[in-house]
Amino acid sequence: MTSTAPTSNRNHRRHPARWLRDALRSELMSGGFSGGLLPSEAQLMMTYGAPRAAVRAALDLLRGEGLVERIQGTGTLAVAPPRAAKLVEIHGFLEDGQVAIPGLSNRILAHEVVPMPRVAARRLGVPAGADCLLIEYIGYLYGQILGVYTNYIRFPEAEAVLAAPFESDWYTMLGAAGLTIGETDFLIEVLPSDELLAQVLDLEPGRPVLAFEQVIRDQQGEAYDYAILRSRGDRISLMSNAVSPHVGVRQEEAR
Repeated sequence: MTSTAPTSNRNHRRHPARWLRDALRSELMSGGFSGGLLPSEAQLMMTYGAPRAAVRAALDLLRGEGLVERIQGTGTLAVAPPRAAKLVEIHGFLEDGQVAIPGLSNRILAHEVVPMPRVAARRLGVPAGADCLLIEYIGYLYGQILGVYTNYIRFPEAEAVLAAPFESDWYTMLGAAGLTIGETDFLIEVLPSDELLAQVLDLEPGRPVLAFEQVIRDQQGEAYDYAILRSRGDRISLMSNAVSPHVGVRQEEAR
């Protein structure tokens, strides 16, 4: 009797083009190609042991993502990769001496006092419908749209924000307003963009976006800012680092 593989396994094929695309994408994201020029097709075939068809298919996939472009007579060049941001930086905790994230600017869409939405009121611990400051803006990195960000700030903290300059990034503005960042919470999802969001972010509807919900608390643990953030998934990536709590224990034992 001959066994038949389950239907779910029959469609599992080898995908050398996908493997190569993923490897090249990682190199592109980490600045692995000096001067931004990718190796020739022949060099890629030799380095990765991939057939020419797989190399060309992988490069086509990268072009579709907007990560590379083909220049006649020059070769395949890397386009500016998405900004790789550390999660701790996204939380608002910048390195010592770092006052702003380079290249960031914004265009304010809304800056007005409105009734606090129920979800924001629940997260900030204030009555729904109470006055809050709504600030919505489009964030840019070196002139390219990163995302659209909607913040609800409770009073009295909103009074300080009203008077603060907002020229680069959100956290620098909060610092200029004299507000501290003691703790932040994030919910991170990937969602398809609807027509309205796609129009704001200059995307095709249905393209994935990074969706965040954020709560910012001061040094005393009081929540004062609730935000709904939508970032273009093709222009930002997140990096995280964690150290096992057992590492320090083992080091002490080794001494």
